[in-house]
Amino acid sequence: MSNIPTTKQRGFWHNVRKYLREYTEVTGIHGLRYVTEKRSRTEKVVWALLLILSLGGCIYMISEIMYKYENTPVVVSFATEDTPLYQIPFPAITICPEAKHNKQVFGYRDIYRQIQKQEKVDETNFTKFSHLHLLCQDIDIIATIANKTVGPDFFETLDEIKIDPGEMFIDCSYNDEDIECEDFFTPIIIDEGICYSFNILGREEVFKDHVYNYAQYYHVPNKSADYFNIETGYKENANMNTYPRRAMMSGADNALLIFFNIDTDYIDPICNGIFKGFRVLIHNPWDVPRLTKHFFRVPFSKVVVAAMEPEIIVTSDTVRKFKPEKRKCFMHDERPLQYFKFYSQPNCLLECQTNYTLKKCGCVQYFMPRNNKTAICGNGLSKCVEQAESELKEKELESRLGGKRFCDCRPACTNMKFSVETSHSDFYFKEYFETHTQKMNEKNGTYWSVLQIYFKEEQFKTMERNELYGISDLISNFGGLLGLFTGFSLISLVEIIYFCSLRIFCNERMYGIWSGP
Repeated sequence: MSNIPTTKQRGFWHNVRKYLREYTEVTGIHGLRYVTEKRSRTEKVVWALLLILSLGGCIYMISEIMYKYENTPVVVSFATEDTPLYQIPFPAITICPEAKHNKQVFGYRDIYRQIQKQEKVDETNFTKFSHLHLLCQDIDIIATIANKTVGPDFFETLDEIKIDPGEMFIDCSYNDEDIECEDFFTPIIIDEGICYSFNILGREEVFKDHVYNYAQYYHVPNKSADYFNIETGYKENANMNTYPRRAMMSGADNALLIFFNIDTDYIDPICNGIFKGFRVLIHNPWDVPRLTKHFFRVPFSKVVVAAMEPEIIVTSDTVRKFKPEKRKCFMHDERPLQYFKFYSQPNCLLECQTNYTLKKCGCVQYFMPRNNKTAICGNGLSKCVEQAESELKEKELESRLGGKRFCDCRPACTNMKFSVETSHSDFYFKEYFETHTQKMNEKNGTYWSVLQIYFKEEQFKTMERNELYGISDLISNFGGLLGLFTGFSLISLVEIIYFCSLRIFCNERMYGIWSGP
């Protein structure tokens, strides 16, 4: 009788080896068959090591992709098509005169000298002086005797002693059409005092209802941004005369052109008199401008030309699923602000400074958003306000070094900025007006300046924020790496499932043993 065991008499591990060899002979995974063949042990060890190295390299590459997906899942790239200029709003142009008041209406320098000489000053003039002092440079002269807060008459004082905009803005044109300057420039009260802004959104569009605004400042009459959305832009049914005004065409012939005129009798050399001219900031219509931080200057007797180029980042809806920490930005409806209707990084930073100042000093600066119950810091708390601003900067820097943000004011996911190139030349205004029908005021000591702002190109490149890998991208990358390193494919997975299930069942029925004949 033969001593060779029958199929059913073979041991379990013998059947396992047989079944595994049968699988490796037919699978598409590279190198497995050389490990299970009846060859020398050296060959098997070499092939086993090669398979382990290949699998290790594959796992390492897959882990690198997963690390990118987990930590930097968003990528910013150029859009496939240029964006036409008319699809975006013309920026807000905010202009602040360096002269904070009309010297002929109120003599700040005279009161300043009286206080220096310790002479008696009547209450009305001293109140006006202390109010205006918040806008000027020196704070030491009355810091020890000034009130810690100012009353509601503060804004009345600023309005009373301001330079008349009708005397300052002489002539304006937009898109090669003459416009009434005062009808197009909105008076606003910001960190540089009373300024004027072209194409800014009104307070009803920017601030929440509980935010206090004085009189007609920051109010744009008969204008509504119903046809505009910060994230999606203009609606399809918005016409060319919608608000905020569209950016129509490029070129200097379609510029915003402004002629300024300042009488030297209005300029007080003690209150910011070192710098003469105007501060200008180009910004988004929905942002509160901060001209103590960013601006360019229009000096007297100069023509300043500013050529703009928009820089826009838009964000796809697929990015919304990621946390702000991952995409490094906020959607406009994702980070509610206390004072503003819509999120933007400049408004968020202003609100953070407002809240920190209120917490430390019990009041806020006159230009900060507030409700009717919040006090305005006076000269007596100027040191506290300065210290609060300095502390906030330190806390923000320290938190960023630690990978966090104290104010938590990330950029908006859909954001627009303007790159500006400026140039200037002398303005020989006497010669200019001698050759034009409009005659200049012959009053001695009158300064003229010109500002011209326009777009460089009719189209511009838009940046898009998209997810780095979608599900299909991940599957493709993983499949490609598995195929490159091991030859593994979707059919290989089907083969494994088949050999672990259906083939065993059929072998049992056909041969009476799971490993086959």
